[in-house]
Amino acid sequence: MVVYKFFVHGFKEVFIFKKIIFILLVSTILFPKILFSQNKLGLLIIAHGSPSSKWNAPVLLLEKEVKEIFTKNKDNHFAQIRVAFMEFSKPSISEVIRDMEKEGIEKVYAIPLLIAPSGHLVYDIPTILGLYSEKHIIEEIKKEGTEIVNSKIKIVLGPTLNNSNILREIMLDRVKEFSTMPDSEGVVLLAHGDDDFRGIWDSLCREIGDYIISKTGIKYFDYSFIEVGQSFMQKGVPTILKVSDKSKKTIVVGLYLSKSAEDIFLKSIKEENKKIFEDKHIYFSKHPILPDRRVSQWIVDRAMEWLNTLEFKD
Repeated sequence: MVVYKFFVHGFKEVFIFKKIIFILLVSTILFPKILFSQNKLGLLIIAHGSPSSKWNAPVLLLEKEVKEIFTKNKDNHFAQIRVAFMEFSKPSISEVIRDMEKEGIEKVYAIPLLIAPSGHLVYDIPTILGLYSEKHIIEEIKKEGTEIVNSKIKIVLGPTLNNSNILREIMLDRVKEFSTMPDSEGVVLLAHGDDDFRGIWDSLCREIGDYIISKTGIKYFDYSFIEVGQSFMQKGVPTILKVSDKSKKTIVVGLYLSKSAEDIFLKSIKEENKKIFEDKHIYFSKHPILPDRRVSQWIVDRAMEWLNTLEFKD
């Protein structure tokens, strides 16, 4: 009987001990998430903005798409997910941050919807967010009528689109819309570029070109930095004509969020100058980067990476 009681008592102690260990293990896993969930979080998608509602529309659509992806994954920790524009359109960055303050949001992950690093990423956006202060930049931004954020919200700035493979995948799809006989075709990529970050932009364009050639068998590729069309005649046209001299068909695509190569061509070249492309079989893509669900997924992936870092910091 004594042995039996000892056995039962010992068994209960072992069971209780295992239960305690299990609770501790679960707490260790969940405790960071519990702390993490106490902070109300916001996701801010920042785009440059345009005076054209047509060009802003696919950017605004990202807000809905990103929310849908989070809902589908059942893993949304953000109290607000918003798109904001640097200039030319509403809502502005400062307006959205004020809305987030009213919501009680304490931390914001801001994704700059830019192709690659530029002055906008390094100077303008941090200045607008109140994260960087340089007198002449502040004066210039205020002169443009842009309000600078003044908030206690902690804001973290994320990466640009070149930190992924989606740009080359999307440009490949734009080329495939026209490609029929790759071994006799050439491709020209038009991009904004930034002289202060020329090395990054050159590498990005060459990477996209190499990828398109490897996936299609197209013979010729070149690229030209024309801003948003301002330098199309001076820089874009000579590049296109050079490739067309080597190809039976030339496909021109634009590395822009919401402006297509065709948009830039139609806006940047006078009617009388269009004859320089006559009989040269040059095709301008009608589709920019957006709309494309891969961009929305990229935003979600970056946001989730940031959330994972919070689990360890908080």
